[in-house]
Amino acid sequence: MSTTLFRRGRHSGPPALPALPRRRRAVAVTATTALLATGAGVALAEVTTPNPTHLVAFGPISGEHGYPTYYEDENGLRLQQCLDIEDPYCDPAFLRGEMPDGESPVSFPENWPLESFYFLAGAEIDMPGGGSAVLTSGLEATMANEGTVDGDQVVFGRQRFDIDFPAPGTYVVTHPYGQDTFTVDSTDFEDFRYVEDITPAPGNFGLALQSRISPFLISSGGLITTDKGTYVGDPGASTTVTGSPHETNYFRVEQVLQTGEKVVVGSTDQFTLLGKVSTNSGIDPQAATLVENAQGRYLDVFATTDFGKSVTVSGAGIATTTMDADGGRYFARIPLGSALPTSVSVTNKTDEPTATRSLPVTDGVTITSATYDTELDTLTVSASSTDEVDPPALTLTGLGADPVPLVDGTAALTVTAPPATVTVASAGGGADTATVVVGGGPAGEQEATMAAISGPTQVVAGDPVTLSNASLNAESVVWQQTAGTDVGITGATTDQVTFTAPAGAEELRVTLTATGPGGVTSTTAPFIIEVLTERPPAPAPVATATATPTSAYVGQNVTISGTGSQNAVSHSWTQTAGTPVSFDPTAASFSFAMPSTPVPLAFELTVTNADGVSATTQVSVTQVTDTLVVTQVQFRADKTEWRVSGTATVTTINTVRVYVRNADGSKGALIGESVVSAPATPGAPGDWGVRVRGGVNPGTATQVIVESTRGGSAVANIQRR
Repeated sequence: MSTTLFRRGRHSGPPALPALPRRRRAVAVTATTALLATGAGVALAEVTTPNPTHLVAFGPISGEHGYPTYYEDENGLRLQQCLDIEDPYCDPAFLRGEMPDGESPVSFPENWPLESFYFLAGAEIDMPGGGSAVLTSGLEATMANEGTVDGDQVVFGRQRFDIDFPAPGTYVVTHPYGQDTFTVDSTDFEDFRYVEDITPAPGNFGLALQSRISPFLISSGGLITTDKGTYVGDPGASTTVTGSPHETNYFRVEQVLQTGEKVVVGSTDQFTLLGKVSTNSGIDPQAATLVENAQGRYLDVFATTDFGKSVTVSGAGIATTTMDADGGRYFARIPLGSALPTSVSVTNKTDEPTATRSLPVTDGVTITSATYDTELDTLTVSASSTDEVDPPALTLTGLGADPVPLVDGTAALTVTAPPATVTVASAGGGADTATVVVGGGPAGEQEATMAAISGPTQVVAGDPVTLSNASLNAESVVWQQTAGTDVGITGATTDQVTFTAPAGAEELRVTLTATGPGGVTSTTAPFIIEVLTERPPAPAPVATATATPTSAYVGQNVTISGTGSQNAVSHSWTQTAGTPVSFDPTAASFSFAMPSTPVPLAFELTVTNADGVSATTQVSVTQVTDTLVVTQVQFRADKTEWRVSGTATVTTINTVRVYVRNADGSKGALIGESVVSAPATPGAPGDWGVRVRGGVNPGTATQVIVESTRGGSAVANIQRR
C-alpha cells in the first residue's frame, strides 16, 4: 500500500467524476498510520476503520488489450472496463480526453485511453467558510509509463480525499469503505489531499484485489440496464448507494473537539457512480501440446473459463473444434495431418464480442524421476516427451552455465550439493519442473570437537574470576586445575566456573576436556592465569570515529561510530559544526537522517579508559548535492494540463515536486510530484516527469519551482500552449 499526503492547489470544484491524476509511484509502503510532511507543516493520517473485505477475483487477460476481462467482488458482481465513447454511462468526455484521437473508436494500442475505469465513485460536500471535501474511490486501468506499450498494463485501487478543512485540528472522515482520522495544522488545513494506493506493478493484476475498494457500490435504485449494457449507476446523476461493508453509505467529515466530542462539519449521501457489469467470462488457454506415438499424432489443447461456455480451438492446418467441458475446464484432442501449427487460437464464442487468445504449440515434457544419492553424490534425472516418434532433444537446466543433455531420456551427474528442484526443457518448446528426492545416508562433514576456554589471563588478588566453556561441537565438559592454589573448580561439569583469585602473586593453570558426538574428546592446553598483588595501569585509550557514509544525500541514514576505539570504557560526543541533529552523547554509536541544510556536519569524540585517561578525535559528514535539471515545463490552458520533466542526480528513493512560483519568489500551489527513476547506466542521472490534467491554473505566473526530497532545487520558465 502506498499512502501519500501532500498540499495541492486550491480546487474550485471538480467535475462529477474527478479524474485521478497521473502520478506514478515506484515505492510501495504498507502503513496504517502515516506522519508525513505537507509543505511547511506536518499532518497525521490514520486508517482508523479498515475495510474487512477485498475484491475476490479478476478475469482472464484479454487477448485484445492485455487487461483483465473483469474484477469481481464478494457479492459476485463483475465489472469490466467502460470503453465505449458513444455510451453516456462510460463518461465519454473523459475517455476522449485520454485518447490520442478522441473522434475515433477505442483501439489497442493505436488509440487507447491512458486511463479508464472498472469502477469509479465520487462524492462532494460544501464545507463551512468555502471550499469543499471531495471523495474519489476508483479501480483504475492505466499504463506504468506515459505511453501505451503492451506489457506496461497496470490496475490499481485508489482512495483519495481532497478536503478544505474549516480550521486546524483533528477530523474523522467516514465513507463507504471505512473511516480515516486526519490531524492538520495551520499550514495544510485548507488545501489537504490524502491518497491511498495499492501500488501497481505491470502485469501483476492481483495487487488491485488488496485495495479498500470492495465491494462495488450500486445505486440504491438497483442496477441500470440500457441497450448498451448494465451499470452500477449513471455517472451524470447523483444517487444514494448501497454496498458499504460498514453500512456507512455516506461521506461525512466530523471535527474532534478537545473534550473528545465529534461535531459534524459536512455530510452527504449523494454519489456519482461509473461501472459496467461484465457479461463476458474471457478465456484462459493453458497449453497446446503435441502428442505423437504409435497410436497417432494429436494436438491436446487445455483451457479454462466459466462453466457452460462454448469454447473452440482453431489454427493453421486443423479444423475448428469445439472443446469438451467439465465445469470450468475445457479440453480437445485434435487429430493432426502432416502439418503442425506453430500456434492455436482458443475462443470463447459465448462472449460478446467473442474472446480469443493464442498460445504456442509445444510438446509436453514429464520428469519421471529426479533423485540424489548422498553416498555416491549422484543426481539422476529421467524425463520423456509426448513426441515419441521423433523425440526432441531434452536438456537439464539450472545447474550451471551450460545445460546438461539427457541421453535416452536420462542424465546422471556428480554434484556435492543437489538443487531442491530440477527443470527439463525440450527443443520442442515444452518444459517440466520436479522436486529432487534425496536418498542415501547422512550428507555433509561433521564438525570436529574442539575444547576451548574463555576468560581473563591476568587478575588481581581477591578479584572474582569467571571462566567460560568456548568449545565447539561439545556435548559435555569437565574442568581441571593443574597448578596453583586450589580454587575449587576441579571436576566441575558446568559451562562456567567462578572463583576468587588467591591472596598472593602466583600462576594458576586450568584445562578443559570436551566430549563430542560418538565419545570423541578434546582437551585444551593449560590456560594460564597470572595473579598480581597490584592492579597494573590501564592501557592508553585510542579514539577512533567513523561516519558511514562520509557523504550523504538529504534524508539518508548516517551512522557515526566510535566502536573502533581501543581501551575505552566511556564515550562522549559533541557536535561541533552543521545543522544540529539529535543523538545520545554517551552512546558508542548513533544514527540520524542527513538534514537538508547543505553544511558539513562535524562531531568530536572523547573516549576515557579505566584510569580516567582520555583521547579525542573528530569526524565529519558532507551532503551529496542533488542536481535537478528541468528539460520541459509546459502548460496547456485548454485542458489545464501540465507536463514537466527533467533529471536528478540522486536516484535513491527521491521524489520531485513541482510548484507554481509566486511573484515574490515563494512557492505557490503544488502542481504535482514524481518519483525519480533508476537510470539504465549506474551513476547516470535519473528521469522524472509530472503530467497532470485538470491541475492548478498558474494565472499570471511565469515560472515554476522544482524541489526534490533529497535537497535539490531549480527554477524554470513556463511554456504555454
